[in-house]
Amino acid sequence: MTSLLTLSGVSAGYDGRTVVEGVSLDIRPDSFVAMIGPNGGGKTTILRVLLGQLQPTAGHVHRRADLVVGYLPQANNVDLRFPITVENVVLSGQRRGNRLWPDRQTKRRAAQLLDFAQMSGYARRPIGELSGGQRQRVFLCRALMSQPQLLVLDEPATYLDRRAETTLYKMLPDLAQRMAILLVSHDIGTVSSLAKTIACVDGTLHYHDTNQISEEMLSVYDCPVEVVTHGSVPHRVLGQHSHRHE
Repeated sequence: MTSLLTLSGVSAGYDGRTVVEGVSLDIRPDSFVAMIGPNGGGKTTILRVLLGQLQPTAGHVHRRADLVVGYLPQANNVDLRFPITVENVVLSGQRRGNRLWPDRQTKRRAAQLLDFAQMSGYARRPIGELSGGQRQRVFLCRALMSQPQLLVLDEPATYLDRRAETTLYKMLPDLAQRMAILLVSHDIGTVSSLAKTIACVDGTLHYHDTNQISEEMLSVYDCPVEVVTHGSVPHRVLGQHSHRHE
């Protein structure tokens, strides 16, 4: 199967400081990769290279010529006071070429995506009236408007409550049937249950052709915690802490 995007021995960083080095990753049309790793380990740097926002200092990036990428970040800095409707937010994700206004087919696709996200009843509502979870589903629809072959999700549930997070993640298995997905997440249970393969990042990238998370894989987190396994999903448990009053 032809690759959509390949990193080969990539190093990258900022202002002369290397953040990641020797990174190799191959994303194919049927890939569902979960990327885990500690804060500051280089996940964002790798994403920026993948998205073409940062040039590597070494190695090579190969993208399929017609590759379209949809991107959903942790949070969208949208002015909630701006009176833009949910429908228009979704439509803003469509590449229109020289057209100023969306045509009927484009509007139909936006409506279908909102229906898929269970947000069709909010199409005419201002985006600022929605909850955080509802807004994130709308922004996911916007990321899907361009019909991407690869969907990149950067900690998409960071600011959501558990119910909103569950609703968002329930959409991913269906999407994975239609496109490749790269999901950055700290939610170990979600990673194990949704993704097909795991990429551990801590200065470099270790690729695991499995979705079963082991203690060895979690060792990329430099934290004083232990791992207790319940079933096939390990949980990280804080050890006992002393309390001092000064």
